[in-house]
Amino acid sequence: MPNRTYITAEEEIMPGHKPMKDRLTLALCANASGDCKIKPLLVYHSENARTFKSHKILKEKLQVMWRSNPKAWVTRKFFVKWVNLVFGPSVKKYVQEKNLPVQALSHPRQCPAHPPNIEDDILEEFKFIKVLYLPPNTTPILQPMDQQVISNFKKLYTKHLFRRCFEVTETTNLTLREFWKDHFNIAICLKIVDQACWVLQRGP
Repeated sequence: MPNRTYITAEEEIMPGHKPMKDRLTLALCANASGDCKIKPLLVYHSENARTFKSHKILKEKLQVMWRSNPKAWVTRKFFVKWVNLVFGPSVKKYVQEKNLPVQALSHPRQCPAHPPNIEDDILEEFKFIKVLYLPPNTTPILQPMDQQVISNFKKLYTKHLFRRCFEVTETTNLTLREFWKDHFNIAICLKIVDQACWVLQRGP
């Protein structure tokens, strides 16, 4: 969300509801040409969100790989799981369908979730994946995902989010505060993430 919204100004006087403290981490991935987009890794602070039951959502059916920890951070364990369960199989399928050599080069930035020697934890069947860490302070220049892919996703997410806000509030007497409190949750967030990803996937 933008830093400056009505909800931020009112947050201090909204008892029992702190929407700005609810957060998640979404790790996006694609190849440099953009025709191979990998299921994102999403980390939330709750393993079983209460809204999942009311919306009949199964984590196994989500368009993201769902993981959780109290700070909603990507950890080495989560990253390795994602590589072995999502990234590796997706890349292998892609190169085989394209009749390309079974080899891949991953360019993660240097951070705690991507520690050295992470290749040691990759399953044997995916050892064709080589990891080359980007030099410090070069990610915005060299990382393909930073070439407007992530920024475009954020714009699309914000667009769909405000569209939903308008749809809910324009024909009712709901205030913006009531929308955030009663009509927006992680289940709705996931739907908007899917919408934004789908629009990106239609691109080149």
